[in-house]
Amino acid sequence: MEESNRRGTLAALLAVPFGLAASQASAGGVQGRGRPAGSVADRLDVIESKQAITELLYAYARANDRADKALLRSLFWPESTHKHGKFEGKSSDFAAFAFKIISGLKYACHHISNVSVEVRGNRAFSECYYFAQHRRQRKDGTGEEDVFFQGRYLDDLERRNGEWKIIRRRGLSDYTSPAFPSETTYAQWPAGQHSEKYPSDDYYKMRQQFLGS
Repeated sequence: MEESNRRGTLAALLAVPFGLAASQASAGGVQGRGRPAGSVADRLDVIESKQAITELLYAYARANDRADKALLRSLFWPESTHKHGKFEGKSSDFAAFAFKIISGLKYACHHISNVSVEVRGNRAFSECYYFAQHRRQRKDGTGEEDVFFQGRYLDDLERRNGEWKIIRRRGLSDYTSPAFPSETTYAQWPAGQHSEKYPSDDYYKMRQQFLGS
């Protein structure tokens, strides 16, 4: 009897959002920030789109950290435009510009957070924060140094044939730290215990094994 009651209660709780959405739709109401309630299929599409776009933003960080040029270029539509720092032009040119920097780093780590995505059909707008560390050779050749960066990415995105990519990016640089001389060089980090670049990093080998299993 108790099990039956629990199941009934759970079913009723799960039905509430759909019941509210149906009543709002029939009354011409709205849901959330003034958006139409929409059908279950529409709302599911928004959820899936937000997840796909979030994964794209994470992939941008991975492309930088692993110096994966093909992945970096694949995240933007061919006509995508870019404005970040002193650079303003096509995203494909920015990718080439950025790759020259990241490929020369000893180590890079980009963190993406505070992801916010709005979806309208095949168009979307997103905001995210980034925090990055670059380990690089000092210009005077006396060793290595670490620099830290903070800022945001504002993106317009489009979905074509089911695939989301960036069509316009505005990068905002809010903080750049002083250069901190490192106590140890990258070469002194224990071999086999830290991240590497494309294609040597274990991510690529393990993912290939996963896909082939």
